[in-house]
Amino acid sequence: MSSKQKIYFIINPKSGYKKKEDVPALIKSNLDLSKFEYEYRFTESRGHAALLASEAVANAYDVVVACGGDGTVNEVASSLVDTDVLLGIIPFGSGNGFAMHIGMGRNTKRAILKLNECVPQVIDSCTVNNSFFLNLAGVGFDALIAYRAENDEKRGLQMYLSMVSKEMARFKAERFKVKLDGETLEGSYTTIAVANSAMYGYNFTIAPLAELTDGLFDVVFVKDAPLLRTIGASWRMLNKSLYKSPLVEVKKSREVLITAERPYYFHVDGESNVFEKELHFKVMPKSIKVLFPMDSKILN
Repeated sequence: MSSKQKIYFIINPKSGYKKKEDVPALIKSNLDLSKFEYEYRFTESRGHAALLASEAVANAYDVVVACGGDGTVNEVASSLVDTDVLLGIIPFGSGNGFAMHIGMGRNTKRAILKLNECVPQVIDSCTVNNSFFLNLAGVGFDALIAYRAENDEKRGLQMYLSMVSKEMARFKAERFKVKLDGETLEGSYTTIAVANSAMYGYNFTIAPLAELTDGLFDVVFVKDAPLLRTIGASWRMLNKSLYKSPLVEVKKSREVLITAERPYYFHVDGESNVFEKELHFKVMPKSIKVLFPMDSKILN
């Protein structure tokens, strides 16, 4: 019998803006074939990555690697919860927030090389109503941008910055009611981020103090404020100091319930939707096994 680990790469050809045709060649030339025997599949539609990951679990693969952006990671991870199958990540999306947070970076070749020496870590995962998420969810301005981005053919940092500047100039904060563990907050907020992990992508860090193994959300409230104050606070995301802004309040909670006065946008790992009823966020402590690079700064 082979002592090699069976590893299955699920490649989303539509994520991000880079061509994916070279990914199989990069895997073949950079994966340690003395440790792994591998297969790969390209996804064909939304939801296909989750189905392929479920099949990989049934076929006793040791590792399933999401090769795409946060949406692809979300789909693959959703099928690995409460199993012994390890989640690996090769960043190939636009923002790659979760991959960057755990230290896999943005370079595909280097990420495959890191995968050869990755170590497993059991971390929390989350749900909101019937939707799974691993990284970030929330309501407000970030959800609006996710909605606009989904309907834009362009990708990349320049697209996001252009969209943010355009939408921010006409944005009006909504009123939300938020129930945490034993506390209720109500008011107008630019954004409420419910964070398991820290980063949207491109090093924009909304919840720098979030921990993946504490069984708690970091709930980041960005208060309504004049445009220039909001812009000034938002750039704190690049030096991981947003929580120090007087416009920001951070609460830790095991469960979060959010309601709005009218239908509004929310996002789950960057994928947008509209909610009309209460959003109920829950943490599933220590529920998924993820491969972290050995040089990860957040590895326990």
